[in-house]
Amino acid sequence: MKDLSVKARARDWRYLREQEIELDALPSGGHPLWAMLFPAGYSVGMASLGYQVIIAEMRALGVGVERFFPGPFPGLSVESGRPISDFPLISASVAYEPDIRTILSVFREWGLSSSRKVRFDLDQPVFGIGGALTYINPLIFSEMADYVVLGDGERVLDHLVREARLFMKNGDRRRFLEGLAEHRSIYVPSLHDPMILKGHKVHREKNIIGDLDSVRGKSQWIAPSSVFGKTALVELQRGCRRKCRYCTIPASFGRIRTRSAKRILEDLSPLVSVEGVQAGLVSPETGDYPELSELLSGVASLGIPVSFASLRVDNINEEVVSALTRSGRHSLTVAPESGNDRLRRECGKYFSNDDIIERLFMASSMGVRQVKLYFMTGIPGETASDVDDIAGLCDRVRSEARLRVTASVGVFIPKPMTYWEREEMIGERDASSRLKRLKKLFSEGPAKGCRINIQQPKEAALEFSIAWRGLSAGDDPLLPAERRSGAPGPSPEQRSLLLEQLGILGYN
Repeated sequence: MKDLSVKARARDWRYLREQEIELDALPSGGHPLWAMLFPAGYSVGMASLGYQVIIAEMRALGVGVERFFPGPFPGLSVESGRPISDFPLISASVAYEPDIRTILSVFREWGLSSSRKVRFDLDQPVFGIGGALTYINPLIFSEMADYVVLGDGERVLDHLVREARLFMKNGDRRRFLEGLAEHRSIYVPSLHDPMILKGHKVHREKNIIGDLDSVRGKSQWIAPSSVFGKTALVELQRGCRRKCRYCTIPASFGRIRTRSAKRILEDLSPLVSVEGVQAGLVSPETGDYPELSELLSGVASLGIPVSFASLRVDNINEEVVSALTRSGRHSLTVAPESGNDRLRRECGKYFSNDDIIERLFMASSMGVRQVKLYFMTGIPGETASDVDDIAGLCDRVRSEARLRVTASVGVFIPKPMTYWEREEMIGERDASSRLKRLKKLFSEGPAKGCRINIQQPKEAALEFSIAWRGLSAGDDPLLPAERRSGAPGPSPEQRSLLLEQLGILGYN
């Protein structure tokens, strides 16, 4: 592992750390020393509630956990400026497939191997993975991670920390991994991969917490330099009752579980004394939270502004818009996915273009000034005219709802654990052609004056390849799958093999 120079150690995260407001007094320092990596910059990582919650839970257990982010001070912890070389244990929270590339880059910069086998031989730190991607396909990490925590991590931490402390005493890495494997929600590739490749059932299961009031569901820090600014994050629910065909949440993240409005308001009440803070409501779909009216009323009585992420069109109402505008927010984010009703229904969203215009016009009349609209191209059954309809809908929103419009257009990626997991992905050439046509419609056509951001087809193809990475004796699992016949990513046979392997692991 690289040894950081004295000059490098003199530069640290102090200027960001001193801006932070710590909401709960938890132990600092502790044992063992544990590096918690987020595979994006500080501003993004400190906007992750899951990352903050796990760190807070580990601190409550007396672990010496410290935060690490890529740049601007690589290899130095936020808390103390200690170098990564001081930490025998490293974990990362991974939500999206491209995060894996960031981890590979960070490990190279730190002088660490991204291969668990090489790290074992060189006695480099033990590396574990948690986060949203573990709910969908933990086999992606088979060659990288020493262990993977499956599902909700809070209830696994006691076992993980206990085994880590034994490891610090005896130094027996193999025994450490064997001890971790005793928990049904920890996947240990070195032990379980040979069983999966032989077709022997492994009997792993995602940890799904039923009572969210029993676990922490709020920020440990308010971080003004995060992408959400001076926001305290609070969780409303996990899981989703919707059946959107492209989405991993319904099948992968467990049944719907909610935190009570009473508990959330208890979490928020101390913020009354914090100047300029707002509450960020975290949920797969805020409008589906069953106690939303009570919660918004309670937050208003506390005098705390609120914000939340994307809303379904059919959940936009006067109460929700009023809560936003009263908080000084004048923008909305919604995801129509398609520019027309037919293709949107195919996605599993049953609201029309007219519904969109009606709800957004109402929001405009109440003080909303701009909207961000999320779309996909390459949806199964999409035609050229369907692509043109994206521009047409944006034009209608601008002219009829009287809003400034930014369209964000991605490429549909079939993911494991979705209703559309067996669908084909559009090729890079076709995706590029459709996006090029769409950009022209925004620069010269009916959507002129609206802004557009697009996902590059190559990025989408790489994400598709990583998403379907399973166990294979021949390929390097840290690299994208080979492209065949001009199609991006894995073949149907490779995808079938992954689904079979996930079933052997214990995932349905």
